Amino acid sequence: MSIPTWDVSPEPEQQEVGPQPPELVGKLNTERVELAQKIERLKTFMTLDATFKGLSWHHRRLLEQQLENMSKYEGNLVERMILLNQKEEEND
Repeated sequence: MSIPTWDVSPEPEQQEVGPQPPELVGKLNTERVELAQKIERLKTFMTLDATFKGLSWHHRRLLEQQLENMSKYEGNLVERMILLNQKEEEND
């Protein structure tokens, strides 16, 4: 019976692919703005639309969880933009 060995050598440095920070920050901000608009529409639906109250408990709970997750995702996008801006300032 052979014992598996694990490769513990460091991974080679990976080159950055895709947009560089200024372009990436712009794309992240566009995504954040679009997400914020969707969050506002969902909040409006949940608070002002009578249809929401007519949904089953399970559907209402899923929409509440969706709103919660969308808000967390928006926060993650903001954190990424902050980190990218900090990196950019360090390079100046």
